[in-house]
Amino acid sequence: MNLESIPVIGALWLGILTSISPCPLASNIAAMCYISGGYGRLEGRKAYRMGIYYTLGRMIAYTLVAGMVVKGLLTVPVVAQFLQKNMNMMLGPLLLCTGLVMLDFLPLDFRGIDAGNGIVERLKARGHFLGSLFLGVVLALSFCPVSAALFFGSLIPLAVARKSPVLFPLIYGAGTAAPVVAAAVALAFGVDITGRFFQAGRRFGGLAKRATGFVFVIVGSYYIYEFILSGMIA
Repeated sequence: MNLESIPVIGALWLGILTSISPCPLASNIAAMCYISGGYGRLEGRKAYRMGIYYTLGRMIAYTLVAGMVVKGLLTVPVVAQFLQKNMNMMLGPLLLCTGLVMLDFLPLDFRGIDAGNGIVERLKARGHFLGSLFLGVVLALSFCPVSAALFFGSLIPLAVARKSPVLFPLIYGAGTAAPVVAAAVALAFGVDITGRFFQAGRRFGGLAKRATGFVFVIVGSYYIYEFILSGMIA
C-alpha cells in the first residue's frame, strides 16, 4: 500500500475523523450552538449560510498552515531532495506514531488555543457571518492530540507526497466541518436533530478512531519493515 495512491477521499476521511474525535467534536458542538442560537424555523437558511462561513474559516486556516509547511518543504532544494529520497522511510514511523496516538497508547501533550465557550460568547456580540468565519479559523487552530496527530502526522505527509499544498488541506478542512454543515442543513429545513446527531457522531467517532488507528499501525509497521528493517537485514 502506497500513500501516494490514496485518493482525495483519504484527505476528506482524515478531516471527518478529526471532526468526530472527542476534542474537535466538542468544538463543533460549541460552534453549532453559536450558529443555531437565535434562529428559529423560518430563519433556518441563515444557519445554513453561517455553517458555510464556518467551513470556509476552517478550510482557510488549514490551507494556510499546511500550505506554508508543504510549500516550504517542497521549494527548498535540499529538503525536497531529502524527502524524495527518504519519504517512504519517514512515513513508517509517522504513521505508526499517529496510530498509537489514536489508540491512546502514546500520550501527546499538544496545547492549542483556548477556543471554548468564552470565544463563542464573545462572537455572539459581533456580526454573525464574519463571526462564523472567524470561529472556524480559531477552532481549526485549536489542535488537540488527535487532531494534531492527524494533521501533522497524516495530512502533511500526504500533501507532501502528492505535492499538493492547497487541494488536500482544503478538502481536509471541509471534512472537519462536516458535522456542523450537516446540522446547519437540517436547521435550514426546520429539523432540529443537532443533539441526536452529535451523540451519534460521538459514538461513531470512537469506533472510527480506533479502526483508523489500527490501520495506521499496520501500514506504518509495514513501511518500517519494507523500507528500514529489510535493508538492515539484507
